[in-house]
Amino acid sequence: MQQVSFQMRRMRRGSILGPLLLIAAGAVFFLLEIGRINSARFWTLYGHWWPLLLVAAGVVLLAEWAFDQYQLRDPQRTPYRRVVGGGVITILLILGLVGAVERHIAAGERWDNGGWHFAPENLDELLGDKHESDQTQDLALAPGGSLNVVNPRGDVTVNGTSDDGRVHISIHRQVYAQSDSEAESKAALLVPTTSFSGMTMTITEPSQEGARTDLVLTVPAATATSVLANHGDVHIASIKAPVWATSNHGDIDLSAITGSAMVRINNDGSSITAHSLGGGIEIQGRGQELALTEIVGPVTISGDFFGATHLAHINGAIHFHTSRAEFQAARLDGEAEIGPNPDLTVDQAVGPLVMNTRNHNVRLDRIAGDVSVSDRNGSIDLTAAPPMGAINLQDGNGSVSLILPERAGFFVQVNTTNGEIRTGFPLSIQGGENHKSVNGEVGSGGPQVRITTSNGDILFHPGVVQPLSTTPAATPILTLAPLRPDHALHVGKGKAEGR
Repeated sequence: MQQVSFQMRRMRRGSILGPLLLIAAGAVFFLLEIGRINSARFWTLYGHWWPLLLVAAGVVLLAEWAFDQYQLRDPQRTPYRRVVGGGVITILLILGLVGAVERHIAAGERWDNGGWHFAPENLDELLGDKHESDQTQDLALAPGGSLNVVNPRGDVTVNGTSDDGRVHISIHRQVYAQSDSEAESKAALLVPTTSFSGMTMTITEPSQEGARTDLVLTVPAATATSVLANHGDVHIASIKAPVWATSNHGDIDLSAITGSAMVRINNDGSSITAHSLGGGIEIQGRGQELALTEIVGPVTISGDFFGATHLAHINGAIHFHTSRAEFQAARLDGEAEIGPNPDLTVDQAVGPLVMNTRNHNVRLDRIAGDVSVSDRNGSIDLTAAPPMGAINLQDGNGSVSLILPERAGFFVQVNTTNGEIRTGFPLSIQGGENHKSVNGEVGSGGPQVRITTSNGDILFHPGVVQPLSTTPAATPILTLAPLRPDHALHVGKGKAEGR
């Protein structure tokens, strides 16, 4: 009997699918832990493409079956069968469940089924029915006073459209509870507190587990405003004073701000949108996408932003510094796109312009003034606009293309290793098979043009390039219509009312 049992055990062979899954999962989590993979981007992609994991598992099992069939053609081999253990099936189920959950989180969906609620920003909503209520408050604000808003759970919207010198607050509560009485008890605790320190009014919303409060405030336009939202979005518009906004787990949107703006986000999935600012903006932290348009004043961005950064019509100095790229310019009349895509583009900018990056193709169109670009493992394409400045292009591994204004005068120094040089200027090309160079003067001389690359060709020639405007029109500051929240009462399975 023992011999038969031993032979039966020999007739089984385990699949390599389990070890492969463990090795792959361990490698991915290790790279996430050391920061080599961006966690927000990875989970977003995993939530979208996780079914391919099942396809890959099926391919492995099919390959094993084909191999076994080939091996069993030998009559001397003992017949056996391949076994996929319960542990492997459990791992696949877990990975599939994680992918499905992440897909819903990425879509911002809320699950409501049989009293269970789930939102990505609030795990306390897993139990209980949703009860909603609304309330309004009117507060007096001293002339020239400032406002400070703190909301641990919920969105904050501030509009500078109050014409009576008062602060008007619309409060919308969402409470998750298993009964109406429990919901009313929780809602009674969600009343904003107001305190004063000199000319500053501070409005603080209490934090309550299983609850969320969205605040909409209408304030005088000249009110300097500071907003802190821990789990929620921040929207500020039509303020003619400085603005400070911080969101730890949410997006920030600014528009029609006359004063300076200071913004900070602290979540890999959060984004910032700013439009029509008259005092510049400073952004710090880490997040996903940035979109800044129609800005007058300096723009400073520092931290880690893993999505696309879109800049357009910036009438002020730009300083963009992240772990993947550095970009500086004195002014941006056109647009710039800096992100995870292979191409980094800048159109119609005034130097001194600096671009330092790697593993990207840099495309600069109609750049006036000094230009300095350092790239590695990517191409550089530059069209210099008059008035032309000094140009320094260094590429560690890629081709370089440069269009210079016709009839421009400059000194040139060009070197390439393992590449060719082509030019439309009357200059001689020197060097042998592995190294070529060009040194000389074009026209009556002028700024210095230096180009260096390895394993790439260099092309520089004259072209017809229109100059940029020396005095761009001031960016218009928009006046937005006030947002009027819907005060209608919304109810879930239970009801909780507030006035």
